Order: sequence, then C-alpha cells, then structure tokens
Amino acid sequence: MKEVLNVQKQMKLGLVSPESVDSYSRLRELRITEEEIDVLKQDLQNAVEESERNKEKVRELEEKLVEREKGMVIKPPVEEYEEMKSSYCSVIENMNKEKAFLFEKYQEAQEEIMKLKDALKSHMTQEAGDEAGDMKEAMNRMIDELNKQVSELSQLYKEAQAELEDYRKRKSLEDVTADYIHKAEHEKLLQVTDVSRAKAEEALSEMKSQYSKVLHELTQLKQLVDSQKENSVSITEHLQVITTLRATAKEMEEKISSLKEHLASKEGEVARLEKQLLEEKAAMTDAMVPRSAYAKLQSSLEGEVSVLASKLKDSVKEKEKAHLELAQMRSEVSQMKREKENVQALLKAKEQEANELRQQFQDAQEELAEMKRQSESSSKLEEDKDKKINEMSKEVTKLKEALNSLSQLSYSASSSKRQSQQLEALQQQVKQLQNQLAECKKQHQEVISVYRMHLLYAVQGQMDEDVQKVLKQILTMCKNQSQKK
Repeated sequence: MKEVLNVQKQMKLGLVSPESVDSYSRLRELRITEEEIDVLKQDLQNAVEESERNKEKVRELEEKLVEREKGMVIKPPVEEYEEMKSSYCSVIENMNKEKAFLFEKYQEAQEEIMKLKDALKSHMTQEAGDEAGDMKEAMNRMIDELNKQVSELSQLYKEAQAELEDYRKRKSLEDVTADYIHKAEHEKLLQVTDVSRAKAEEALSEMKSQYSKVLHELTQLKQLVDSQKENSVSITEHLQVITTLRATAKEMEEKISSLKEHLASKEGEVARLEKQLLEEKAAMTDAMVPRSAYAKLQSSLEGEVSVLASKLKDSVKEKEKAHLELAQMRSEVSQMKREKENVQALLKAKEQEANELRQQFQDAQEELAEMKRQSESSSKLEEDKDKKINEMSKEVTKLKEALNSLSQLSYSASSSKRQSQQLEALQQQVKQLQNQLAECKKQHQEVISVYRMHLLYAVQGQMDEDVQKVLKQILTMCKNQSQKK
C-alpha cells in the first residue's frame, strides 16, 4: 500500500509516467502472485509432512510385524502374509507415485528456469532506468525462489534416498519372512523387488543427473544476472518480462491447484487404504479356520456334492420320463380333441333329432287335445247311449213286470191263445234287447280300453303310425261334420 501511495504522489507531481505506473502495478501483482506461490509451497510442504507421517505409520506397521514374527512360534498362515505383502506393495506403489510426482515438479521447475533464461538473454544490453533496479530486484527474488525450489528438490532427493534405504530394509525383512512361504513365491517376490529396486535406482540416477544440470543452469543464471546488473533494460522489455512472469505465475497457480487436488485425492486414498487395512485385518481374524475343521468341511461338502450329483442324475431321468409322459399326454389330448369333435357332431345330430321329436311331440299334443275334444264328444254320445240303455232297461223292467203280471193273470185265470202269443213275442223282444245291451256294453268297454291305451302311449311319446292316421282321419271327419253343420 505504501508503494501505491508513493506512486500516486509521484503521478500528481508529474515525476512518474503512466508506463512506469503500469510497470509498478504489474510488479505489485507479481509480488502478490509470489505470496500466493509461497502459500502453495507451504501447502506442498504440509503434504510432504503428511506423506512423512504416512511413512512413519508404515514403519510402525513394519515394527509391529517384526515383533509379531518374533513372538510367533507357529508358522503364520500364508493368506495373512499375502495380505501384508499386498499392503506393502501398495505402499511402495504410492511412494513410487510420489517420486514420479516430485520428478514432474522438478521438470516443471526446470522448464520455468529455461523460460527465464531465454527472457534474460533476449533482454540483455538495453538502456538503464529507474525501473531497472526494481526489475533486477524482482529477478533476484525469482532467482532466490528458484534456489529455494532447488533446495527443496534436493531435500526431496534426500528423502527419496531415505525411502530407498527403507525399501531395502523392508526387502531384507521380506527376505527374512520369506522362509514362511513357498520357494516359488519367494523367487517371484525377489524378482519383483529387484525390478522395483532397479527402477528406483534408475530414477535416482536420473534425478541426480538432472539435479546436476539444474545446478549448472543456476550457476549460468547467476552469471547472467551478474552480467545483467551492469546493463540496463528498457521499459517495454521490462513490461514484456512482467507479462511473461504473470503468465508463468498463472501457470504455476494452475499447477498448484492441480497439485492441491492431487494431494487431497492422495489423502483420501491413504485414509481409504488405512480403513481397508483395518477391515481386512478384522476379516482375516474372523475368517481364520483351523485345518481340521476345514478338512471336515471339505469332506462334508464333497459328500454333499456326490449326493447332489446323484440327485441330478435322478432328476434328469425323471425329466426324461416327464417328457415321455408329456408326449403321451399330448397324443391323448389330441385323441380326446378328435373324440370331442365327434361327440360334438353327434350332439348336434342328437339336438336336431330332439328338435324333430319336440316338433312331433307338439303335434302329438295338438292331436291329443283334438282327441280329448273328440273323447268329450264321444263321452256325450256314450252318455246318450247310457240314457237310452237305462230307458230300455226301464222298459225291460216294465215289460218284465207286465209279463209277471200276465203270468199271474194266466195262472189266476185262463187267458186266451192271443195273450200267450203276445207274451212270447214280448219275451223274445226282451231277450233281443238284453243281447243288444250286453253287446253295447262290451263294445263300449273295448273302446274305452283302447282309448286309454292310446292315451298312455301318446303321453309316453309312443304312438303307432296307424293310430296317428286313424286319429287324423277322425279329426278330418269331425271337422267336416262341424263344417257341414
């Protein structure tokens, strides 16, 4: 703020041009970005400390493993060893990733140094000014920051060497614990560790060579800065350098933000791995089963498998039988369908016959109704006949009484021959009337019996064709008689 106020006062007095004001403002922005870079470096340092704490945790786990191996008398299970080996491999992979990340940071710093060196070479031997001092100070600050970065990289290089030594110690521990596993697995682990060690040594050698290159470049840059102190820089070139520095600062900010994100992801991954390690340990303790129980379980499972195999064979046989039965059922169903169709056809024919019989029954009922009417008329005729027969019987009784009276008269007094002849004639008439009466009764009973029989047949639905013809003739005759009347 003091620098800004001084610049404003100089502008009021006319001592500072607008271009110099822009350069001051850009220098102030550059300082602000430098402060942000310092903050990000502090965050990076915190991340490095966090990784060191994780390494300490790994060392503690290794110490616990060594203590457990010393306290154990019985051979540990191979599964537990494999899980611990996988956890160590994951830790080694994380360390290799961190080394690669540091190597990328080292390359980015080297690229920034090259950019600054090119900018310094392009802006050498220019005119001097008041702003050149500020520019030199900014460049000195940048060089100091680069020196700090180089020192940090050297510190990281030392840490990498320490990690390599720890890795070698862990390798020796793995060689000690390799006696508890098979020889083939031991050889595989040795091959893996040799390959990883070779890669780590190659990476360290590359970092050493690059570190020497960076030191050489720094010496060159210092020489260039010293030579530049004797020369001057123009305002336009100064502004160009500031723009380049701003661009590099923005790039650094982006890289630092990406590094923060990467660091946060790494922290989350470390927490997840720790949680997973605890869960795996708990699961391992819960899942450990003695060999005798495992053998019993295996034998029982083999027995169950054999039983299930026999059941499977039986089920296959039953399935084949079911298929055969299904085929038979299908053939039977098809046959039943054909029979059903035949029955339906017969049912239709029977329905037609029933309809015809119903029609015939209706006709017979009509004929019976006509016959009833005729029987009623015939009953009237019979009643008339009965009346006549009764009258004739009364006359016969009268004649008998008359004959009796005549016979009494003949006994009491001698009658003449004429009376005897009349008596004989009357007796003959009485005999004829009696014979006629008997024949009429006999015919009447025969007609009634035949009529009843035909009525029963008609009610049962059985009637002879001759009877039907006779009935029809009678009906036609009755109709004709009624029409004639």
